[in-house]
Amino acid sequence: MKRLVYFAALLIAVAVVTVSCSGGKPQKTIDNLKAAITGESNASGTYLAFSAKAAQEGFVNIANMFAAASAAETIHVKNHNAVLVKLGEEAYAPSVGTPKVSDTAANLQAAIEGETYEYTEMYPGFLASAEEEKCDEAITSFTWANDAEAVHANLYTQALNILKSTGSDETVAQEWYTCPKCGNLFNTIEGLTGCPLCGVRAASFLKF
Repeated sequence: MKRLVYFAALLIAVAVVTVSCSGGKPQKTIDNLKAAITGESNASGTYLAFSAKAAQEGFVNIANMFAAASAAETIHVKNHNAVLVKLGEEAYAPSVGTPKVSDTAANLQAAIEGETYEYTEMYPGFLASAEEEKCDEAITSFTWANDAEAVHANLYTQALNILKSTGSDETVAQEWYTCPKCGNLFNTIEGLTGCPLCGVRAASFLKF
């Protein structure tokens, strides 16, 4: 009998660690995770297209930036899907639309607007629901994505300002780095030991 009670308690503990959401199935958060996955999947494809356009126009440094950003959005998708699976859902693979590609300056502006919407409106709303449903894994994944998108928007703005003022991307960083855990983006890792958002070692960053 004691052994049965022990195993029952162990199963309950594992369930709590795996899901760690209270108050029943967190349907709002599940829906929001799928919406975020859709948005991030489209962003990843769009940034790859923007990278190709920048390279075509001779802006190799901006092309590297967009390639690194595309990888970052894919990491967000991976993180959000990991939470879905922990919640007992299947990994979500949305249909992805055809990217709308203009010249590089317009593409940068579109990227700034998209990222700004995500970190000022979309993710704050998703976080509020995850907090209401006490879903810790979703809170972590949404927070990482939210904070990373703010960084992305700032770096895109810097690149656009350089492009507008100089007509080139020569002073945009040549090498870009993506955190493989949270999708943070860096134009330098000089003096950096780890990601300020998730703490992963800088030595493990993806280089573009």
